[in-house]
Amino acid sequence: MRITNNIITYNFLTSLNKSLERQNAIQEQLSDGKAIHRPSDDPVKAIRSLRFNSNLTQNEQFTQNLKDAQSWMQTTDGVMSDLSSIMINIKELVVDASNGTNPEDAIKTIGKSVDNLINQVVTLGNTKIGDRYVFSGQLDKTQPFTRNGDVITYSGDNEKISMPIQPGATAPTRDSINLTGVDVFGAGGVEILNHLMEIKQHLDGGTKADQDWLKTTGLDYLDADHASVLQSQTELGTRMSAYDMALNIMQNQNVIITSDVAANEDLDIPRAIIDFKNSESVYKTALSVGARIMLPSLVDFLR
Repeated sequence: MRITNNIITYNFLTSLNKSLERQNAIQEQLSDGKAIHRPSDDPVKAIRSLRFNSNLTQNEQFTQNLKDAQSWMQTTDGVMSDLSSIMINIKELVVDASNGTNPEDAIKTIGKSVDNLINQVVTLGNTKIGDRYVFSGQLDKTQPFTRNGDVITYSGDNEKISMPIQPGATAPTRDSINLTGVDVFGAGGVEILNHLMEIKQHLDGGTKADQDWLKTTGLDYLDADHASVLQSQTELGTRMSAYDMALNIMQNQNVIITSDVAANEDLDIPRAIIDFKNSESVYKTALSVGARIMLPSLVDFLR
């Protein structure tokens, strides 16, 4: 086989270009610390990286859902605690009004205090997170409670708001984060409120018959209604505990998956620097050798 200057030049430039490509590839890796920039760099690691990042994205979405759910439930729990305190205050006032020693005027004054507490209950029932009403069910852009004189209406529904925290279809019993007006205030979302309004009306009456009613039926209403509020809050607390535990698990999984991604994608910097220096040395040596093995041409003599 006849070796010409063109063959020597071609072979030299091909090898030199491969060396330069290797040097450029290492430099690209060093620029951002990533070992993989395209599937051709390492097909096995590239597939593994896609799987890890897909799992991480899904976990991060569930983690955010959990945090949003916690915010919603913590707000609801705070309202339920305030509502419980108001129920206790109303009971104390009713006990005071029904002890048989107060004149009608004093009982009516207590009625005004209860009326103000009812307004506070309605205000609590209209609690919002951002622009969403907590107790409206899925009609969370609609104000749930409206008071017009002695009549209180509920405009929400009894549907659950779900925030999934794991793959698969959502389940209201597992994924619901809200209490509706019906959950908190009973049938139609106003049963407890109607009881409070009835108590207030008997306080406004102030008669002996009113006091007798308050001492029996009124206090029975308050005891049963307060127990119902506490039961709803307890059920909410159980879900909050489950979501707290799920959040801890999800955050731990995010740390593990992030570590897996880093182990799969991150560059071994010290080794890469050594490879780059070796590649650079090889490239410079190739240039030096090439200057010697490439024979001079007629053009060089004509200069």
